[in-house]
Amino acid sequence: MFEELVSVSSDTSQMFQQAARQLVASGKLHQLFDLRLLEHRHKLGLSIDEQTPLDELPSPTRERLEEAYLAACREVGLLLLNSGQAREAWSYLRPAGEKSAVREWLEQSVPEEEHADELIELALYEAVDAERGFAWLLAHRGTCNAITEFDALAPRLSVSDQKACAAVLVRHMHAELLENLRGHLQRLDREVPSTDSIVTILAEYPDLLDEGAYHVDTSHLSTTVRFSRALDESKLLPLAIDLATYGSRLAKDLQYPDQPPFEDLYRTHLLLLRAASGEAIDPAIEYFREQAESVSTEYYGSSATEAYLILL
Repeated sequence: MFEELVSVSSDTSQMFQQAARQLVASGKLHQLFDLRLLEHRHKLGLSIDEQTPLDELPSPTRERLEEAYLAACREVGLLLLNSGQAREAWSYLRPAGEKSAVREWLEQSVPEEEHADELIELALYEAVDAERGFAWLLAHRGTCNAITEFDALAPRLSVSDQKACAAVLVRHMHAELLENLRGHLQRLDREVPSTDSIVTILAEYPDLLDEGAYHVDTSHLSTTVRFSRALDESKLLPLAIDLATYGSRLAKDLQYPDQPPFEDLYRTHLLLLRAASGEAIDPAIEYFREQAESVSTEYYGSSATEAYLILL
């Protein structure tokens, strides 16, 4: 079809539109993209059988062809998205800056098992909707896999996406721990408090942690608490404080150290989280000031300084 367009008649616009309709009808959307570029090259007086690189074209011809390229990306990407080919659609919509269209599509999507990996990859790994993608990852692949993936992926995510994923993880871990604590009380035939506060439950039933007992995977708990320091939303801080408080009551051999300034992981995170929620600010500032001055950034990075600056 494209070869026939090299020597087109005088009514080129009609011919290009007819060819475009045929390609859309037959589902050949990748070829539609090529056709649109040929069409715009013809409109600009460029040869359609000789592909001169963009950077060799004079301005403003180059800018007009770049605009045409983005318009073709948008057209083809939206057609692919409407046909359910989200991954392929994103390859066109990404350069066109159409993330919002894909996010809206994901909002209406249900990650059935056979398509879950594709949707998770698009939402989380392509950072189209990291929060939704991470929630799907937790639901479909479990806490262990989700934490491992988040740990590796976090440095590539924006700060806002890191916070969103950390929020999902904190809510998930808090719900799991709360359910397991209530289940333990039911097995002991004790009254189950109606509160959602783990701090309150532990204050009423401190013996739930006697003899090295624990109610969630302790490595998952420590990692979740570590990620919780990214949070600043007032509704989430009590959940993170609950988790850190629970961790601080575990047997010492179940409390895994982190790098300075968080060697005593749960105690130091409680300092930070409580201060972030407006409690005991001065002791937290003093501790992290001392840590910022003493912890080697060469070996341990800038965590101590960052925590101190955030508190200030």
